[in-house]
Amino acid sequence: MNFDRTRTLAPATKVLVVLAALMAVPFTTMAAEPGSASRTDSAARIEYTLGDTAFTVPGFLDAEREKTAQIELTAVVHHPPAMSGPRPVVMLAHGLWYSCAGETMGWPCPAGSQPTRSYTGYDYLAKELTEQGFVVVSVSVNGINAGELGPPADMARAALVNRHLEMLREANDGKGPLATQLRALRGNLDLANVGLMGHSRGGRGVVWQAADTHAADLPRGVRLRAVLPLAPADYHVSDPDSPEHLDYRITQVPFAVIAGDCDGGAAMNRRTFAKNADGRNKVPFYEVDFSGANHNFFNSEWAYDNDTSCEPENSWSELEQQSATTRYIGSFFRYHMLGDASAEDVVVNGFPGARVTRHQPVS
Repeated sequence: MNFDRTRTLAPATKVLVVLAALMAVPFTTMAAEPGSASRTDSAARIEYTLGDTAFTVPGFLDAEREKTAQIELTAVVHHPPAMSGPRPVVMLAHGLWYSCAGETMGWPCPAGSQPTRSYTGYDYLAKELTEQGFVVVSVSVNGINAGELGPPADMARAALVNRHLEMLREANDGKGPLATQLRALRGNLDLANVGLMGHSRGGRGVVWQAADTHAADLPRGVRLRAVLPLAPADYHVSDPDSPEHLDYRITQVPFAVIAGDCDGGAAMNRRTFAKNADGRNKVPFYEVDFSGANHNFFNSEWAYDNDTSCEPENSWSELEQQSATTRYIGSFFRYHMLGDASAEDVVVNGFPGARVTRHQPVS
């Protein structure tokens, strides 16, 4: 089920118990497949922030005060510890969740309440992608979550990720506000080879960002090579030929849309994105069905709220779901961004528990 602001989260004591249990279970990354990209032994991790009110998007409003929303510029970067030449970049964006501790949605957070760290909930995925040679940047979207919903939020999410890409380009040149903090990345980012992954409403955001009609909004020098909406929120398509759906139509960049059977209406959402592109795509795209996946286990910061539409015996554990996630997403980005032919079988045919429908490009 997609997160709703009216839902009640589990008590803090439950969060601590679950997190303690998870910390006791070591995470094991998947083994390298034959012919896959070279792997590093570990990943370096850098968090940066320019403040909770460092960014605004013209026309995007704060939901409570009805004025231009204040948005943070905060992210975590995972990169190979020994950088030796340009690496492809994968951007990650989380979806809708409480912006602040204590089930608070306003932004910036009130005194005594800390921002939630949804952007760190994909560290398990970022670590795996980094070990396969990518630089991975997961951005915080709390300020947008406290603003308007619908297409304005999708537009703002795309603008936020684009702003982070601009700052990465500047840091790559030894310039800009992150030049010192990200000096290890200087000259080591291949921004002509960028992948996007967005979860939940973040999935809608990256689809908006990658849509054909928004290609001119990408920062100078950035080229998208692969896009993956993960359990994306629906945008209620009825007639895919109507003009408003151009904001979500991708035909030039390979994409895969993943949703789980234990995620309520997410299977229908998966079909929505496919319907909008089907018969118009110039490159292949994929519908991926995870048989036992729910919505929240994709983000480890949300995993204590185990909302599922499946019976327990048909549901995956958090580690099972994250293992399947890293396996498919890692293969997808390796195949379409690194040209790794050994990843093709997983991308096209899936694996037990992951059924794939491949949509061939039209001539």
